[in-house]
Amino acid sequence: MIKNKPAAFPAPPIKVAVPCGMIMGKQYSGYRTFKSRTKDLKLPAKLAVVLFLIVLIRIGSSYPLPFVNGDYMRGLLGMQGLAFLNAMTGGSMQQMSLFALSISPYITASIIMQLMTVVFPSIEEMQKDGKTGQDRFKNITRILAAALSVFQSAAMAIGLGAKGLLLTYTPATVLIATLVWSIGGVILIGISSYIDWMEIGSGISIILCANILSTFPSDLFAIRDVYLTNRLPAVIGVNAVLITMVFLAVIAACAALYMTQKEIPVVNSRKLAGSVNKSTFPIPLNTCSVMPVIFASSIISMPLIVIQFLGKGNDGILIHLVKGFSSNEWFKLESPQYSVGALLYFLLTTFFTYFYLEIGFNPMEIADNLKKSGATIPGIRPGKPTEEYIRKWSVRVALTGNTITTALILAMHAVCNNSGMGTLSITGTSIIILVGVVVEEKKLFASLLAVSKLRYKKKGSLIHA
Repeated sequence: MIKNKPAAFPAPPIKVAVPCGMIMGKQYSGYRTFKSRTKDLKLPAKLAVVLFLIVLIRIGSSYPLPFVNGDYMRGLLGMQGLAFLNAMTGGSMQQMSLFALSISPYITASIIMQLMTVVFPSIEEMQKDGKTGQDRFKNITRILAAALSVFQSAAMAIGLGAKGLLLTYTPATVLIATLVWSIGGVILIGISSYIDWMEIGSGISIILCANILSTFPSDLFAIRDVYLTNRLPAVIGVNAVLITMVFLAVIAACAALYMTQKEIPVVNSRKLAGSVNKSTFPIPLNTCSVMPVIFASSIISMPLIVIQFLGKGNDGILIHLVKGFSSNEWFKLESPQYSVGALLYFLLTTFFTYFYLEIGFNPMEIADNLKKSGATIPGIRPGKPTEEYIRKWSVRVALTGNTITTALILAMHAVCNNSGMGTLSITGTSIIILVGVVVEEKKLFASLLAVSKLRYKKKGSLIHA
């Protein structure tokens, strides 16, 4: 029959004729096609894309709006103990540029969503419902972060604009500043989500790491002005050596903190060639990574921002409240009473360590998996006893790691505050976050390279076969 004859000139594929049309019953957009192509890139190409995005972010963070008073924001961030907030935004908040808010709305949204899991069981179930639930949880967090970008932008433009942030305080400048900062916040949320989607690390962590690194040059110049300028050559040499040794020692301590782990012995009851298969179950010392530190630092700075919005930072008891929350006032020998803020900081990191441990570490699931695989912990019965044993050790290890982390951060604050360098962005918090992100990325890249080599070997074996 005629309908069974092959066509002399086959029609071009639908995806070429209609690139954004209906393909196999599904609608595809140009953006999705671009995403699918970039996801299939090799690791060096993906790194090049991320580097390009980071460069764009740094460019957008460097140029302030023309009607913004930069001196006002520099004085606010320098004197009110908000140096970490400036480091977290990569100096963009000090510049009041397009990306003035940086990733702070997303961090605030993450804190809110994590706390909501305690109040609403349905949200907690969503987060624990595999990849689908986690994707929904992340999407809600991004939507909330976008809303917070608009709210925070309007609050800065209206609240701080009237106090000197905006050189020309008119409805037009307030509206323009709100729109620009809101759009910048949403763009960064999109960039971080895109980096997540490429599966080469956490977008928020990579942007945060780049922001912290961008503040290092200015801090190094500040250290030079205090310790190396107008001094005798011998004093300059000694100071330079001491500063370098302290800096390297802090980095080494942070790296050791992230690489240390408690190994619980596990024995597989299935014998292989007449022997018992033995292995270990590791619990990292820094079980919750950098999240408790980031959340605690963000929350401790919120009262300072609110008080500044209200314009009451120099009124009566609020002066002492500001100094108590200000990290550059902690452990000063002439005013030790303000170190109570450090105790609050430690309590916050402990709370978020417990909190993240409850959400991200499931001893019951681990015990069940060990039981199904025929593995046991020597001297511990399977089931509930194994669960309680793992829970006990996970809490003990996590709290030990949090105590060491917080002690290192507070020790850095004590040294900086008593040496006239309290406004530095290179503090224990920044270095711990930076080292933590680098360690996590190193582990991820190692696994990606291992998978890539395995695929290459399989491909080679198929070719030679």
